[in-house]
Amino acid sequence: MPPEPAPTPSRRAVSSLDHRLEAATGHDIDTLWCYRDRGVLDEQHAQLVDRHRKLAKTQTGVIFHLRLLNRLSSGEFDVDGALFTRIDRTVEQLEEAADARDAAARDVLAALEPI
Repeated sequence: MPPEPAPTPSRRAVSSLDHRLEAATGHDIDTLWCYRDRGVLDEQHAQLVDRHRKLAKTQTGVIFHLRLLNRLSSGEFDVDGALFTRIDRTVEQLEEAADARDAAARDVLAALEPI
């Protein structure tokens, strides 16, 4: 019986700034995250990676709410007052998630500037 494959790392959300971090640092995002976990980055790069992780987490929130909104509008549910309430609530949560993502992106850009 063949050995079980090694578990694959959980996929992180892709941000719109990944390519800029990779260009500025010369490393791909996964490598930067690995270096951060091992503690081999200087303070400036460590702060950049920490902010990028926050950005990735907030991007995950945006994706979650987009998918939920897509599901709610797919025709799977009865069209009634409760559905409209859920859609309104999901849109509000999506707006909040997008605002948090945008703030995290600004933080990443601020940390990227000196690099």
